[in-house]
Amino acid sequence: MDPQAPFTDDESEVCWYCPSLRHPAGGFDVHPGPSPQCPFDPATGFRFTPAGVPVCVHPGKVGLPAARYATDRLPVPAPAPRRPDPRPLRAHPDELPPPPPPLQPLPTGATDAEVLAGARPEVSEGLLALLRAELANGADDFDGAIAGAERAATGRGFPVESVVEAMRRVLGGG
Repeated sequence: MDPQAPFTDDESEVCWYCPSLRHPAGGFDVHPGPSPQCPFDPATGFRFTPAGVPVCVHPGKVGLPAARYATDRLPVPAPAPRRPDPRPLRAHPDELPPPPPPLQPLPTGATDAEVLAGARPEVSEGLLALLRAELANGADDFDGAIAGAERAATGRGFPVESVVEAMRRVLGGG
């Protein structure tokens, strides 16, 4: 490995402004997190010590324990194995499946006032469990989770009126 080459590359999981992308091993310090000892410089978009040494504040991402490598000229240990990213990978927009079919229109029979007054359709525990599971799986994208839960329920043959009532119960905390 070239001793002057940047410590990490564009394929690593570090932030786009991490000094490890621009400096070799030992050319920057690693702090355990953001702090007043390494303030963010809005003019450059980077963090520095008061002496002007570049700082990374994510030891887990850069794969090094927190230490003052450049400031104290400390030897740099071998990088620690990187932790897997806990977030699921998202597909590239060109690889996404086709958009789902349009949602079925809402029932026109009962008004909201009638539904709230007690004229509620029957809802099975299976439908409630399905909707709760679908909403839990899409917790990062609330609107998408709602639409996906509705599609999953109507796609399995549950009546639209029951799906609407079940969604009201699930989203209302029931």
